[in-house]
Amino acid sequence: MRQKTGVPFVLIIMAAWLVPAAARPAERRPTAGKAVKHDASLTLSEMAASMSGQRIVDREVNPLRPPGSGKPDFIGQPDPVRQSVAQLPGATLTPQPLVNFEGLSDDDNAAVIGGRLVPPDTEGDVGPTHYVQWINLIFAVYDKSTGTIVPGGGPFAGNTIWARFGGPCEANNDGDPIVLYDHLADRWLFSQFSPFEGIQCVALSKTGDPRGPYDRWAFEVSPGQFNDYPKLGVMPEAYYLSLRDFPSGDGDFASAAAFDRAAMLAGDPAATFVKFSLPCLRDNCPDGIQPPHLEGPAPAAGTPGIFSRAWDDDYQGPLTGTDGYRLWRFVPDFVTPASSTFTELPIVPSAGFDSTMCGFFKRGCVTQPGGEKLDPIDELQMYRAQYRHFATHDSLVINTTVDATGKNVAGVRWAELRNSGGGWTLHQEGTFAPDDGHHRWMGSAAMDKNGNIALGYSISSREVFPSIRYTSRMANDPPGTMPGGEVELVAGSDVQKKSFSRWGDYSTMSVDSVDGCTFWYTQEYQADDGDGRQDFDFKTRIGAFKLPDCE
Repeated sequence: MRQKTGVPFVLIIMAAWLVPAAARPAERRPTAGKAVKHDASLTLSEMAASMSGQRIVDREVNPLRPPGSGKPDFIGQPDPVRQSVAQLPGATLTPQPLVNFEGLSDDDNAAVIGGRLVPPDTEGDVGPTHYVQWINLIFAVYDKSTGTIVPGGGPFAGNTIWARFGGPCEANNDGDPIVLYDHLADRWLFSQFSPFEGIQCVALSKTGDPRGPYDRWAFEVSPGQFNDYPKLGVMPEAYYLSLRDFPSGDGDFASAAAFDRAAMLAGDPAATFVKFSLPCLRDNCPDGIQPPHLEGPAPAAGTPGIFSRAWDDDYQGPLTGTDGYRLWRFVPDFVTPASSTFTELPIVPSAGFDSTMCGFFKRGCVTQPGGEKLDPIDELQMYRAQYRHFATHDSLVINTTVDATGKNVAGVRWAELRNSGGGWTLHQEGTFAPDDGHHRWMGSAAMDKNGNIALGYSISSREVFPSIRYTSRMANDPPGTMPGGEVELVAGSDVQKKSFSRWGDYSTMSVDSVDGCTFWYTQEYQADDGDGRQDFDFKTRIGAFKLPDCE
């Protein structure tokens, strides 16, 4: 959730953005901190019994917008690497779902916390036997083979994980959820923010059962600030975090942090973190950087965390004429935090792309068959930045929403970056946007152990209700293509109205660590469930599929 607290707060933020470059610190130095609170919890079902009934009013979780609000559409031309046909001749077809079941909805929000909200920020991950889905502001634990919620698996209010913990983590249920399965340790990592205190609430299961018990920490990652849009990733050296900190009086805005994973796995009450903040200039603001998240085998010990950001030079600046992918190398030192480094690497140039749908920050852009126009959330790189280690190279798979046609039709620009030992380069990229007038946006992409890639996304237009689809490519397909054709995970059957044009801020594609092959995708859609309601009434879906050469 991209949040704000009112006009005065936003004015303070805008003033910070306008600070000239000369007023910024010339050198980035790390800050360090440790948990301000820790304990060991009971199981979810035991903690849920102690939670008092919650009530919220139907509401929007308002966004904070980064600098550049209202910038025009700079390019206005078709995307140069657009794939305008969904299926290419001779391609291996994208497979149908192996599992396809309903996830949580705003109806569940109403039942559990007494109210509805937008957007859902649909998130989830898969373990050996469970799938955990977390939306704003509730989560549930599913049997991944049957698609049913397991006994003691909810749905629960998000802050149930911090029941009896005390402080803002227990008192507040503010959302922006992330749940990750740490396959290297067989643990589950849960996190949501308590932004008005600058607190990141983190829980780590003590076993492979996501129903608990947990070690729990409250980390004051942003003292005196609002730690917006937190994203987490698992790597062997650390649990990495990215943030958008508001307000930023010294001009810093985007930030990256590393939690001491080894200490947290050991249940250390004084687990620490190291954090770097990045300067945010009007013409050079790396807003919305993404941390790496590992799927598959661990890379060599000491491998740094690689943060990434798809970079539209026309919008973000500084107008060098080069779009591409910016990367930062994070090497945390939890023994001597001051020795930690966060170093920007050379930009990886790409084909030009336009991330200014409808003139940027104009929420009403993505069409439906009636109802309001939806927010394309094209200002941020989408979750996750998936990291995978191979014998000959490491890969990073990322995606972002772009104007595919030059006429404000959304498509998904995806890319695979590789490092074979000599630095990161662009291996392939493409923009998936078949020439049918439909918007495809808010994607998530991942790679299986054979190097095949799957891409899931929302789809909508004047002819198509907001629905969920996915596509794929085999490792030996022509570079830059998703040629397997689209599969519909679930078809929408209604439109969204009177919900502030908000669609989700992210979705999640992940890979099952049991086989390294099965893709799991969770996303929102809109359906007519017979209640006559079209506002604050999103649904979500969870599905799995596997490409045929991966066993």
